[in-house]
Amino acid sequence: MTDRPASGSDDKKADPVVEEWDAVNEAPLAIIQISVKTVHLSTVTSVNTAKEAWDALNVMFDVRDKAELLWIMDEPIGQEKGDDDNIIKLPSRAKVIRDELAMLANPVDDDTLALRVLLGIPSE
Repeated sequence: MTDRPASGSDDKKADPVVEEWDAVNEAPLAIIQISVKTVHLSTVTSVNTAKEAWDALNVMFDVRDKAELLWIMDEPIGQEKGDDDNIIKLPSRAKVIRDELAMLANPVDDDTLALRVLLGIPSE
């Protein structure tokens, strides 16, 4: 989707190119507006074009993804002292973290993941 073309006259509806662009813009904008959760509705209804709605959502989710990435990177993968039953759960927890990081476009290699798991195991 591109930006709305400039109209050659003061009456924007008189320009057939602008009319056609407005008609083409309506469907994607409506799809975006009906597809978002209620909490995000004000973000996509306060704009005039599908591109503006998409860009606003992109900014909002980019900020959320960065916050989630920081939380995941700071979350210990290891276990608490005396939590011997959960040592068998460490590999699956590490895989979940690896998958979450990959979804946030920040994949981690297996060596780094293994090191984080080992660093998270209590020494006693």
